Amino acid sequence: MASCLSSGKKAKRESTMGPNWLELPKELTTNILQRLGVAEIVTSASQVCSLWWNICKDPLMWRTIDMSEDSNHPNYKFEMICRNAIDRSCGHLEDISIGRFATNDLLKYIADRTNRLRCFQLQKCMAISDKGLIEVAKKLSQLEEFDISYTNLTKDSLKAIGRCCPNLKALKFKPYGVLYDADADADAFAIAETMPKLRHLQFVQNRFSNEGLDAILDGCPLLEYLDLGFCHNKTYLTSKKIISMRPGFHFTSRIMITDGCMIIGFTEVNEENISQFIDV
Repeated sequence: MASCLSSGKKAKRESTMGPNWLELPKELTTNILQRLGVAEIVTSASQVCSLWWNICKDPLMWRTIDMSEDSNHPNYKFEMICRNAIDRSCGHLEDISIGRFATNDLLKYIADRTNRLRCFQLQKCMAISDKGLIEVAKKLSQLEEFDISYTNLTKDSLKAIGRCCPNLKALKFKPYGVLYDADADADAFAIAETMPKLRHLQFVQNRFSNEGLDAILDGCPLLEYLDLGFCHNKTYLTSKKIISMRPGFHFTSRIMITDGCMIIGFTEVNEENISQFIDV
């Protein structure tokens, strides 16, 4: 009787215990850990046990580093954590996304520690300057995709990236601010003159004229997708090159609708309906 009670208690205790995470296959544990944020892995998960520590220091786990959202948590020392993650990659880093906290020094740190970087995303990184990016551009020669969103970078950075990254296929450029007052055609010419292999271009809040747009279409003959989101100038719609592009070419834009000096909305334009706007 006592034996039966003891066995019952043991079975009940074992049934209420959680799974032994250390018995999971290494591949499954790695998959689970990779779903955590970079800050969580570096500051917490990697310190749980020796198994997780060894998994978290595997360079192949750090081929992609995404810290585009982590900066929403101000308690972390993000640049230090980012450098730690870059060190763990041991030169295998291929894809990195950074939000807000990036600096010129961090750009240099990244460029000095990998020559395999193919995808680079900088979001709202106001501390990065043209000078800082130009200085490291030569070390980013393998870059294929570059996203510069809401920064102070200008056509000088575009030229440097275009000249130093001959394999660049995708560019997303979103200037900081509601209105972009710089010479927008200069940005268009920078892209047209230095990025002949570009296939995907998104340039938000632009003021391209027909001349600027035509320069891009001529200078980037492989272009398959063009997004001129929230543009402030619809005169380029008179460019016949847009509606005569080869089959498979995709174009989209959101044209500002104004009532005097007041913006009252945007209208969607694409390769299917652009002919309706010609000569408007």
